[in-house]
Amino acid sequence: MDSMARPGGAVALVMLLALSAQAGSDLPVRRALRVASVVVETTGCAGVVAENPQVIVTAKHCVKGRTLRVRLSTGSERTAWVVAVNDASDQAVLFLEEPADVEPLAIVRRRQIPGTVLYFEGNPERPRFQNARLDRIGRCPSLPDLPNALFTSIDGRPGDSGAPLVDGAAAIVGLVHGGTRCHIATPAATLARLVDHVLGRYVVETTRLFGRRMGVLLDKASELGGAPASLTRPRSPCRGGGAWRRGPRA
Repeated sequence: MDSMARPGGAVALVMLLALSAQAGSDLPVRRALRVASVVVETTGCAGVVAENPQVIVTAKHCVKGRTLRVRLSTGSERTAWVVAVNDASDQAVLFLEEPADVEPLAIVRRRQIPGTVLYFEGNPERPRFQNARLDRIGRCPSLPDLPNALFTSIDGRPGDSGAPLVDGAAAIVGLVHGGTRCHIATPAATLARLVDHVLGRYVVETTRLFGRRMGVLLDKASELGGAPASLTRPRSPCRGGGAWRRGPRA
């Protein structure tokens, strides 16, 4: 009887070791996601610090008004201004009043391939770390003007909108949009161009940029010619395009 039980026990041990190894390999991604993720308290959605300590990206449908409150993973709360949105891709960029004391996640700059393994944690108030899969790329009914929506296997729930999906290097591949059972995400390609506008990287794309002051709306259909009304670029931009800082009041 003892000899018959040993093979089963050996298989169970191998499976346990494999699961432990997988959990260990995911740990850096999980940590990076948890540190950079934020809660958009005004609407209860999620978001993430991206590319720059003063930049947060989230879903556009999570944005109500031009000034929002966000809570960082450190527990601190900040005011953020809406500085760019893309209606077609349901994406928005927020600018924090002060830099976040967390490491921002990079945004992927390459085309994604169906079958790629992704990672997802959802809203930081109820994190659920998951391995997911990019099933296909195409159009979905709720994003009719976006040809490259990401169809994934994530187990999303209400409140996860704006949460990032990342690759094995913890770089942002997309943001949760919703759709059927919250499986749909918006792509990094449009998000990167939106953030590049805000950081002054001069990428051509039609966007709407909001100045810090209420009522300032700049319609842009060409290269970004300067900062929004009360934001100025530092003289020595940091790596990645530099951060905006608040300019003097008029």
